[in-house]
Amino acid sequence: MAKPTSRAVSKAATSPKPAKSPKPLAKPARVATPKPKRAPRTERPQPYAGKRFAFFGEFAVWPGYHRSSPAGVAARLGARIVEALDEQVDVVVFGELRGPGRAEAKKLADKLVARPGARLEVLDEATFRDRVRIDLTGKRFAFIGGFDCSPAGLEDGLLTRMVETAGGVVVADLDPTLDYLVVGNRRGPSKIALSNKADKLNEAGATIKKLDESSFLELVRVDRPSTGGELDFAGFLSQLYGSVDEGKLGRALDMLRKDRFKLYTRVDDAHLVGVVRSQSGSGSVYASWLTSEGRYGCAQPDLSECMGLQGTTCKHLLVLVCGLARTGQIPLERALAWIRSARTQEPSKNHELCAETFIQYKGAEAGEVDWRPTETIPEDYYAL
Repeated sequence: MAKPTSRAVSKAATSPKPAKSPKPLAKPARVATPKPKRAPRTERPQPYAGKRFAFFGEFAVWPGYHRSSPAGVAARLGARIVEALDEQVDVVVFGELRGPGRAEAKKLADKLVARPGARLEVLDEATFRDRVRIDLTGKRFAFIGGFDCSPAGLEDGLLTRMVETAGGVVVADLDPTLDYLVVGNRRGPSKIALSNKADKLNEAGATIKKLDESSFLELVRVDRPSTGGELDFAGFLSQLYGSVDEGKLGRALDMLRKDRFKLYTRVDDAHLVGVVRSQSGSGSVYASWLTSEGRYGCAQPDLSECMGLQGTTCKHLLVLVCGLARTGQIPLERALAWIRSARTQEPSKNHELCAETFIQYKGAEAGEVDWRPTETIPEDYYAL
């Protein structure tokens, strides 16, 4: 019998069976991770809900922390903003600066308010700012670093008075209960270490807000003290910082703290002018002046322009304004209004006024002219 050939042998019998691939392991079931619940959104207070507001004129001062225009803030608080003033408007707000329709709206507002049963409430910008400002009552502030706005730091009391005027308190310790940490523009003891400490406290759950000098001055700027009553000198300075160069005002206050000044001044309802002695020891004097419209200038005896102007009010003029305001020679509100008008203008030259002022000053120094100076006392600027 013939032998089967190799071809006759079954391929299945001679070839090994391929190994079966192992079954893939079953993937573990996913465990759903619960998403953290969001804190319920707190409803924004709507104190002006249903009220119709109209705004006319530009604001001379408006806090940047609102991150919106005055009308935008009113709308956020529930107000309905309208462009025209009529009998249906509940509140009309007038900015200090000019704007489209401001003059006509003021005349109409006077007529509407005079009518029996008038519903219209008229607000100036200071009153509106005060109504919508951040409430700092009981808020805790600490300071680190050196400050352009107050070269003496906490020693002269200015920074503390600003905080207290706004309703807050100044504390020495940096702990989780702190609300605001104010970081000065200049170097200071342990400035970086204390700033890092605040960051670590925030990582652990604290809510400390860091502020630079500009933000701090804007935050505590008030038109009226939180305790009521008239604006005091510390409040005046806090507002003044919103209208002038911070470094120049800081240097002017530093001059007033370090030395006595005899300010030969003339003040009336339209302008102020005076002579300020240089603190450099050179014996130089400057004639500085400011008008109710915000025109200003400063010159040396040869009538050359003061080098410190540089497009804004110089420290000599600020020494004059602060000295007169501190001694009651000019009302605080008037001084603020004039300075606010000046911040939108360039320095001017008035050779006739300056020459006349220097001639009168020399006569007073020689005893030939009866011009009695206002004397400043350094202690008045330490005990604010």
